[in-house]
Amino acid sequence: MKKRPLNLFRPIAAAITICLFFAMTSCRQATKFAQVKYTATQINHWLDSAKTDNFVFQFYSPQVDDVKKPYQLVSYILDTAGGYLNPVHPDTLAVTKDTLINLVGPVVLGNTYLTKKAIVAIISTDSGKKRDYDFLVFTPKIIASNQHLVYAISLIKNGVPIDYRDSDTGDVDSNPSPPAKM
Repeated sequence: MKKRPLNLFRPIAAAITICLFFAMTSCRQATKFAQVKYTATQINHWLDSAKTDNFVFQFYSPQVDDVKKPYQLVSYILDTAGGYLNPVHPDTLAVTKDTLINLVGPVVLGNTYLTKKAIVAIISTDSGKKRDYDFLVFTPKIIASNQHLVYAISLIKNGVPIDYRDSDTGDVDSNPSPPAKM
């Protein structure tokens, strides 16, 4: 009787399939989002325009050598007629120093927005006087009730947070859209 050569293909293929199955089902997906800042100069430029109505934020990934870099945000400005004031060149929000936030799903990603009224309330006192500030900081967070990614807004002067909460405002977060409507 002739001996058949040992066929290792089937056991190796089965082992690879099993390993791939375990690797794919045991991985947790995490996406990195940067805490970003929107400068007072950029914001005030748009607030000085009577046409400005809403600030719409979209996720942005610059061309980078390191694929582990986090998502940032760009800001489009909507006018009172629903058109965009900066469709070709949205404002890019810069990454703040030493920040990187990993959000593990489930998470729903989409546009978020802030109304002009909300931003004015953040940067103004109860008496309507504009506060002296350097930038707004946007910190990503997930809304527990619907898993939408939004941004908590902080007001910063000289690297120190300013408590902007007063009778007009509590803590302000960007609004997800959809489902929120502008």
